[in-house]
Amino acid sequence: MRSLILLVEDHVDSREMLEEFLTLEGFAVEVAGNGLHAWERLRRGPTPDVMLLDLMMPVMSGWELMERVQKEPRLKNLPVIVVSGAGATRPVPQGIRASIPKPLDLDDLMRALEPFRSQSQLAAAY
Repeated sequence: MRSLILLVEDHVDSREMLEEFLTLEGFAVEVAGNGLHAWERLRRGPTPDVMLLDLMMPVMSGWELMERVQKEPRLKNLPVIVVSGAGATRPVPQGIRASIPKPLDLDDLMRALEPFRSQSQLAAAY
């Protein structure tokens, strides 16, 4: 079974590129264009294995989303990897497993995602 990533990114080109790349790497990917869409998805659906989160977004920022996630008992242990250029302007939110600056280095991203690869993905990679 493929690991599920919730990709939260407002920039359409970046979101589409990452979705395609992660799918080719063997992950199942769901996308949200802002924090509010991600929050709605997290509340109604199964918990993803990991969330990739941009911090600076319209409607609801990544910081606001993380505040809500941390208050929700079912979600507070959700692994989150920040992929954002905003880390230098504000502290990274609590509960973050890794922070990867933009412009994104795909090797850094894959290193951060390695713990979330399923056994079937690892077997398929070799």
